[in-house]
Parts: sequence; C-alpha cells; structure tokens
Amino acid sequence: MAKNHELTIPAHYNIYTGNNTGRQLTIYFSEPDAGVNEETGLLLLIPGFGGNSQSNVYKKMREQFADQYNLVTIQCDYFGSEFMQSTKKAKLNIDISEFKNIIANEDYCKLKENITWEQFIQIFSKYPIKIPMLEILDENNENFNDMGFMQALDLLAALYAVKIILKDNKLSFNQNKVIAYGHSHGAYLGYLCNRLAPNDFTLLIDNSAWIKPAYLYTNRYTFNIIGKMILQTEFSYLAKKLNYDKDILYLPYLYKDFQNNSQIWSFHGKDDSLVPYKEKEKFCNEVGVTKFFIIDESKVDNKRFFSTDHGLNADFLELFKFVMENVKWTKKDPYYLNGKTVFRSSKIEYTVDFDYGLPIMSLKPLYN
Repeated sequence: MAKNHELTIPAHYNIYTGNNTGRQLTIYFSEPDAGVNEETGLLLLIPGFGGNSQSNVYKKMREQFADQYNLVTIQCDYFGSEFMQSTKKAKLNIDISEFKNIIANEDYCKLKENITWEQFIQIFSKYPIKIPMLEILDENNENFNDMGFMQALDLLAALYAVKIILKDNKLSFNQNKVIAYGHSHGAYLGYLCNRLAPNDFTLLIDNSAWIKPAYLYTNRYTFNIIGKMILQTEFSYLAKKLNYDKDILYLPYLYKDFQNNSQIWSFHGKDDSLVPYKEKEKFCNEVGVTKFFIIDESKVDNKRFFSTDHGLNADFLELFKFVMENVKWTKKDPYYLNGKTVFRSSKIEYTVDFDYGLPIMSLKPLYN
C-alpha cells in the first residue's frame, strides 16, 4: 500500500496586495509502496470546484495511482479553494412574501416566525419549488478565490516542495514523466502551471478545462434537491469585483507565442454548457495539443464518460487509466531546468523565479 505523507510550508505572498500574511500551505503526497526509483514519475492532482484534498476520490487516486503507475502523487488545497466547495452558509435570496400564494397559509405563517434551518427545510421540502439562496462568502483581499496565478503558484510550490524532499533524501525520479491531471477549473490551472513552469511538465491531462474562468464574469450556481424542493445557491465571488489583471488569464492570450514543451491530452464534451467545444478546439489547435477528444454521444461508454456536458461526468480513475495505457513517453534531451519565466500583459510584466527552490512571482507595472 502506498505511503502517505503530509507537510506544511509557508505559502507564497499575496501578489495582489504584496503582503505576506503568514499563510500556510499543506501538501499531501503519496509514494509507491515499493519506494521511489529512477523510473518513478510525479503526478500533480488538481481538483476543480467542489473537489479538495480530502475528497474520497482524490484520496483514492493519490494512493492507487502511486502503486499502480509508479508515481509520487501530489496534491494541495490551493489559495481560495475553501470558497470553491459546496454551500456552507447561505441566506434566503428572496423576500418571504413571494411564497404567500405558493405554499399553504399555515406554512407561510410559520415563515414569519424565527424558525431554524431544519424547520425551514421541513416546510419547503413538501413543495415542488425552487428556493434561491445566496452563499455568504468570507472572502477578503488577502484570501479569496482568485481563479488565477495565486492558485497556480500554490500548486507549483507543492510540486517543487516534493522535488526538494526527494533530492534531500537522495532519491532520483523520472524527470521525463511529470504529469498534471485536472478537472474543469483544475485542468485550467494545469495550463497555468505549464505556462509558469514551461520545462517541468511532460504530460497535461485536461478534462473540460475552460479557456478563461467563467466565474470572474458571472456567478456560480449549485443545486441541491431535498424532497420536492430544489435549493439553488448563488456564489458571487470577490474576484469578479476586484480590479486586477484578468486579461492575462485568457489562455489564448497567455499561450500566444509560447513554445509548449508538454504533451497535452484534452477531453471536452460536445455539449459543454460552460465552454463551447469549437472555442476549445480552436485553442487546442493553436497550442498544438497532442490529442484532442470531442466527447459526443458515441463516446459515452458509461465507463469513462457518462455525459457530453461539462466535466463529462467522467470516472477520474478510468480516464487516467486510458491515458496512461495509450500515451507514448518521449525523453527530453537535454533536460532543461526552470530558471526564470518572464511574460507580459498590456499592463504588467510577470517574472517567476525558480532559483530559490520554490517558485516566486514578482510583478512589474508597465507604463505606456
């Protein structure tokens, strides 16, 4: 059975405020039961919205993939990911008077009282009604779901921290088998990591990545069915209101004139409701994606893929198995280490420096 480890390191300073708040980054990684050798690869697992390091499926992947594929599997809960989960604290997003002619009078009278959440659920679960809720997010400028570089920097820090540990323990690993595997926003972050650290990853597995974070511009909604009732919870993220450089987070912009060194296997649903497949296909063709799979009804096998919509309702383990059984590994010759990565938007010059062990990003405003 794979050996599981956990460590906590100082996290990257906040690139938006310039402050170092003492934030900590906890990293979870598993090594093969047989130990690490020169054929052992590295796998960075990247959840999207609703996933985290303690999700059962990710715990399972960390342990199983380590032994099955001879990998050190790595994961962390990156910057702002706590605001990306299911609803934790929500309030009614409608005036109770709206229910007057919809529910029984005796139930409506109860609503005017100071009832508990359990009593509220008991009342409304009897009715085929959609209840709008608004999630109460405790985000602030120092800690929020930025959907961008802060999250990618945490992921790269997790990868580099494990590489440092292996080096300190005089353990070699296969530098030609460094994988990022992400779902939805997690896959998008895989693209950011690949851009910030262009000489690290040899394989990026993309399940339904968007080409820009939708929730920077629109609100997120989750749905929960209780009895006959549907709870519709709205998440309005602080990032949507903050004025920072979001243009750079558009993948076609970020990858323009970029020499990609990684194999990319991309899987995208024909009926993806968040990212039209034609838009994604255009980007993948421009970047030179190794394999681009459009998942239509003919590809829904109820084994790897269960739908053609966003996320494909995919079985994460079976999808990974498919890629690993079919990918042709190529050797980097010679192998280049990351030193500094520099890129620019119309407003800012970004530098990611790897010379200090863990990646550090600095921002320099550009003045026209």
